[in-house]
Amino acid sequence: MDRYVFYAKDSLDAKTVRAARATASALGATVVRTGVGTLLLEIAAGDVRKLARALPDWRYSAERHATRIPERSPAERVRRTVASAAR
Repeated sequence: MDRYVFYAKDSLDAKTVRAARATASALGATVVRTGVGTLLLEIAAGDVRKLARALPDWRYSAERHATRIPERSPAERVRRTVASAAR
């Protein structure tokens, strides 16, 4: 099973996400996590297009594990240093 992230185009309504979650579960996808207007799903690669047709207002892409960690500001570095020294 591959992981895909589905994004709602326009609506960030909770009802829309719940309906999409129910549709995805009915089509055999495992809902890993939901967010505001997003669904992280585990589904077979062959079934993802069928699910995309069932959710026409949603876009999707394969999950990528690339994340960027922002550089800490000098004030944050000092706070963390002081907090770790106090322990």
